Amino acid sequence: MHQESNTTMNILFIGPYRQNDEWGCKSRAVLNSLQRTDHTITSRPIYMSSVSQYNNYIEPAESIRVHSYDILIQFVLPPFAIYKGNFKKRIGIFHTETIPQHIPIGELTNECLMDEIWVDSTMVANNLQNILTNHNCNTKVQAIPPSLDVEQLPPFDSPSVSIRTTSPQLQNKFIFYYIGNILESKSGFKELYIAYLNAFNITDPVTLLLGLDNTLSEERIEQCLSDYKKMVAFAKPPTEYPPIHIVNPERGILSLEEKLAIYNGCDCMIDLSYTMTVPSTVLESALYHNTPIVNQNSVSHDWLGEDNVWCVDSYEDICIYPKLPQTLNLYRFTSQESWHRPITKSVVNIMKQAYTDKFKRDKKRQANAKLRQHFQNLSLNHLINI
Repeated sequence: MHQESNTTMNILFIGPYRQNDEWGCKSRAVLNSLQRTDHTITSRPIYMSSVSQYNNYIEPAESIRVHSYDILIQFVLPPFAIYKGNFKKRIGIFHTETIPQHIPIGELTNECLMDEIWVDSTMVANNLQNILTNHNCNTKVQAIPPSLDVEQLPPFDSPSVSIRTTSPQLQNKFIFYYIGNILESKSGFKELYIAYLNAFNITDPVTLLLGLDNTLSEERIEQCLSDYKKMVAFAKPPTEYPPIHIVNPERGILSLEEKLAIYNGCDCMIDLSYTMTVPSTVLESALYHNTPIVNQNSVSHDWLGEDNVWCVDSYEDICIYPKLPQTLNLYRFTSQESWHRPITKSVVNIMKQAYTDKFKRDKKRQANAKLRQHFQNLSLNHLINI
């Protein structure tokens, strides 16, 4: 049975949109995009993180009452997906970080119980679809465009706090910045930091700002940076290393106010994550005209394009992860999957270009200026049907 897209349907959305973390940010953005469709959206919050901070607001969509639902959309990990109930279609938005190459059918039980799966990456969608089809599973896989909740993000030119005003040592510097986990290998921070040490000297008016996504001790931060410095020790003495500035959150994770101060005061964001998802921080930094540097063939590059971002050469590699994450999907992060890793020499070149080429930088900022309107109008109407 196929129902025309112009028919209004009742949709129940379940997701962690009250969490003050990446899960919550992406979930709220998807919910907002669904609310711009022609359909009636009801929502229910779930909690997928041990982080204690969460929004205690009541989403208006929680109070909507309907007699029955046509579609169930779940922003969850696959093992938590609901497959029972009187729904005409069950859609799972699964946060798939790697490109599957070979997955046994026994590990795809939850995916096969869905009528449809939405993922960030077209490459992930195509590979997962081929695997499911080869296993005679009828589940359809689609790539969902990145969405962003811009209502809580003040306009670029609005008066706001800047990291430059609260940290005088950043005055008159070109500020590259990174927001994320500096300890995790798949974050790409190692390549970023080594490239920064190679590209610049202490005499260059540049700084690398690190916005940590989780509070770390000074000893742990220094040990991490020291380990990477040893990899480039032959190139220059430590006294010539360019400076860094660290924003270490006091309350466990970076607050929205801390991130806004970084966006408003910095020049160029860098995210070299190997994984095939779109970090909200990349979208937010582009929104604030910070012209992100990302991996070529990453999801950020695929969706935003080179008009909005700087692209680092990357290569597809099998997924080798020294410490498997705590996940209920045992087949994830294995050598039967792949992802895109940055080429460090290219990172050096692109960082230098982003620093020196004001003409290209301004062109990308002009393209970034169109993103707010794009996200404000983004609807997922074209993906909804029965």
